[in-house]
Amino acid sequence: MGRQDSFDLEAVEFYVRSAMLAAGARVVERLLHGLATGRQKEPCLCAHGHRSRKMDSDGVRGKTLQTILGPVGFERSRYVCPVCQDPAYPGDRLLGVVGTCQSPGMRRLMTRAGSQESFEAAAQDLLLYGSIHADPKEIERVTEQTGRLIDDWMGREASAALLGAGADGARERIAHLDIALDGTGAPMCPSELVGRKGKGEDGHAKTREVKLGCVFTHTVDKKGDPVRDPASTSYVGAIESSADFANRLYGEAVRRGLARADQVSVLSDGAEYNATIAREKFPQAIHILDFYHACEHLSNFVKANTAHPVGGPFHGECYDFLYDGRIEELLDRMREGLPRSGTRRTEGLKAINYFAERKEMMRYGEFRRKGLFVGSGVIEAGCKTVIGKRIKQSGMFWTVAGANAVTAARCCIASGRFEQFWEDAGA
Repeated sequence: MGRQDSFDLEAVEFYVRSAMLAAGARVVERLLHGLATGRQKEPCLCAHGHRSRKMDSDGVRGKTLQTILGPVGFERSRYVCPVCQDPAYPGDRLLGVVGTCQSPGMRRLMTRAGSQESFEAAAQDLLLYGSIHADPKEIERVTEQTGRLIDDWMGREASAALLGAGADGARERIAHLDIALDGTGAPMCPSELVGRKGKGEDGHAKTREVKLGCVFTHTVDKKGDPVRDPASTSYVGAIESSADFANRLYGEAVRRGLARADQVSVLSDGAEYNATIAREKFPQAIHILDFYHACEHLSNFVKANTAHPVGGPFHGECYDFLYDGRIEELLDRMREGLPRSGTRRTEGLKAINYFAERKEMMRYGEFRRKGLFVGSGVIEAGCKTVIGKRIKQSGMFWTVAGANAVTAARCCIASGRFEQFWEDAGA
């Protein structure tokens, strides 16, 4: 049989890749040799802040770093604080591996993989795609640890924007800045649900709400329809109180240019806490109740409180009023559709009050003429892709800390800020 009949290209590919990675690891090992040994020019600083020029090296200690090329040996000097006797390794600080055996590149890939899919699947993919050996539990630990660092970094970025908001007005103006918010339930560990009421038949909660917000910009096309700007959407989210989430979303809006926006709109499902956030944090904004939520409330009203069929002439007439934002006419027509007495009338009046209390958020004809979005499709898609696709997978149960860490990482990735985080972390 000829050589061309038995050549296994796939086996050769994997063999050569393994050999190249092993050779690369040895190159890195040689580059690190002697890098962190010998006398330091500057005195070491221990974890408790004690500073002393008498903090001398007591020898060299070895450490195996898990890198994207494979295991790499690292020899570095150890220093001991004469005050508290705690050890310090300047070499670890130099390489960004204090308190960890994973290189920055390794942590970066583990975090991205672990935030995108289950930790078990992440381990399998890292092994297949990069010959990277990582235990699922270790991927979980690194992902959550890095997610917390990402959350802190995003908070510092927002705080910096708030402090520099006064100078922001000198930058290029933004025609349309859009802010949207919503939430979705995440399955939680039983310990995270103690004492919490739920919507199920047994009254016990099974989920906690992950609040998600997004900020984006848009232009208006020749037809007057809004068109979201490519790659302009950034996300923030967490399981937290409404007040904390309001501050988080406001900080992101300021970072994105709230002070220099000519027009600001806030899109939500009309929930009371969302309305409060819009009113208190974005008083200059036009608050819009998602049109499809309003349509759903109208359909429920027709079905539950009138004798008219859903989709019939009465429903169609009410829909037209709602579509045009003629809410006063809608309210009158809804009242005319109620029975003269009874439970359906009583409940129907309550349903009508929902529209009456939110009528300024339903001026859809006016909003469309201004080239604004009236549907919250962007944030609803975010709830499915940013949160649901990872947090709500079958069989998963989270701690609040774990869910928030992964949510922070996914928000950072979806916002196109993941590379910036690692650049800042390296600096």
